[in-house]
Amino acid sequence: SPDGKLIASGAIDGIINLFDLETGKLLHTLEGHAMPIRSLTFSPDSMLLVTASDDKHLKIYDVQHANLAGSLAGHSSWVLGVKFFSDNQRFVTSSSDKTVRVWDTSTRQCVHTFKDHSDQVWGVAVNMDSSKMASVSDDNSLIIYNCPT
Repeated sequence: SPDGKLIASGAIDGIINLFDLETGKLLHTLEGHAMPIRSLTFSPDSMLLVTASDDKHLKIYDVQHANLAGSLAGHSSWVLGVKFFSDNQRFVTSSSDKTVRVWDTSTRQCVHTFKDHSDQVWGVAVNMDSSKMASVSDDNSLIIYNCPT
């Protein structure tokens, strides 16, 4: 986590484990996905954890209370990557459905969909000031986007 207190791991069985980084002890086991976890990211304030899975869903967990705070659907295939924007208000996902989607954290809605790739999109990244993001795909391309506001 950005605050340096936790580490999260996602597994093939859809389970997420949260560990205390200082002691190495398992603090919480989070459930909610029916298939493997492909990616996960903490919010910049370390309060939320977003997970991406082969079940085509995203899950938002309240880290402090270790509970499911939301479930999002929108991709039509495996969700392969997820990253938060530094503003704590948005995150971006990539998928086998060839799309990159930007989500609003508070409304839990997709606010923009990019359809520039011709094959599955394995990863996404966002720069520090959230002005640019990048995606990488099996179509052998790296696309850099201006972030939607």
